[in-house]
Amino acid sequence: AGSNPAMLPTPCKPLFVTDCESAAALASNGGETWFQSYYARSCLFVGDLDNETAESAVEKYRVEFTRTCGDVIQSALALKGDWALVLANIAKEEDPKRKGADSSFSSSSSKSSKGPPNRLLVGEGTKLNADGTLRNANQSALDARKLKRINALNHFLFLENEAVAGSLTLTVIQCLTYPDTYTCRRITRICHRLLETVAWHPRYTDLLGRRMLASVTKNIVTEPKWMVGVEWDMINVFRDIYCRLVLGQYLQSGGQGAGMQQPSTSAAPVLTYEQAKSADRPLQGGGILTSPSELPHQLLVSLPGISVDMVQKLDQDLKTNRAAKDQKDNIRDFLRVAADEWKENEHPNSSGNTESLGILDRAVAEESLLHNPKGSHVVEDIPETFVTNRKSRA
Repeated sequence: AGSNPAMLPTPCKPLFVTDCESAAALASNGGETWFQSYYARSCLFVGDLDNETAESAVEKYRVEFTRTCGDVIQSALALKGDWALVLANIAKEEDPKRKGADSSFSSSSSKSSKGPPNRLLVGEGTKLNADGTLRNANQSALDARKLKRINALNHFLFLENEAVAGSLTLTVIQCLTYPDTYTCRRITRICHRLLETVAWHPRYTDLLGRRMLASVTKNIVTEPKWMVGVEWDMINVFRDIYCRLVLGQYLQSGGQGAGMQQPSTSAAPVLTYEQAKSADRPLQGGGILTSPSELPHQLLVSLPGISVDMVQKLDQDLKTNRAAKDQKDNIRDFLRVAADEWKENEHPNSSGNTESLGILDRAVAEESLLHNPKGSHVVEDIPETFVTNRKSRA
């Protein structure tokens, strides 16, 4: 290969000793190309390993690296870690069903406020965090400061710097189709926070209503085997996008609760909705697109077996039955039609071909949520003996 960068292996392939000169030449040129190839092979140098072991190592590290990146983004958006506890404390204080009239974390207020069983024996009047740990004397002041940082960082990542926001949003969308169940579940939580923050902004309509919704819909309709166990998470992201961009409804934080319908300010054909009061407060539900987008409708009509009348009926059903379970059931039933049609006409070998494609296989009937809604699945961790696509086809 010499020192010709063009002879470097494809970016996602392992970097062997024989490729070092090409890699060094590519790095010396600067720019983004080197970093793309560096992270695509999960920052790993495999030396003189055999091809199969090298591929397994790179693939496993890539999965772990992707999961870690998802965790970092979650932490930055207060979806896990220390900052997430701040939001959990606030939610616990504001929840009248759990706290009644008392908004403090008193151990004597109710059984639900006492945290895990190993934290039950605490002194009278002792204040606890939402996870059952003891609160410090100045915890409220610290939480207030952290809350300001949470809001500021969330606003910066998605609304202040176009380069940062665009790259982050595209990365999140692409991760939706990464064939790893754990990564997919992490990313769905990030999608909800993204929607809560920017769904009201017209500059995001194409990214959300076309690209993100297309990735989500493809996962649900094609039912890849790696997605078994997170179908409801994916359907809920579909619901969050559709409610905010089409129906004039916003949801509670995390895509929870019933769709909260905003009143219309003008009638069809130029239908508009009143903006939600929480539009600038994503942690409290965020906002909606006041002028509904046709992009989701165009996407759905392009699905096999789906007609304009069926899309209109879906809209009516989601507006009539706004409970979370009802909406998700309606979406599942709607997309089942497209899934069956795609399986029959576009992917005929999915049922008759005995050749296994590993994680790229389609889920069988017993695993499919669209056809077996009562099934429950456990998402297993990466096995110690990592099975690559090459091994699964052997």
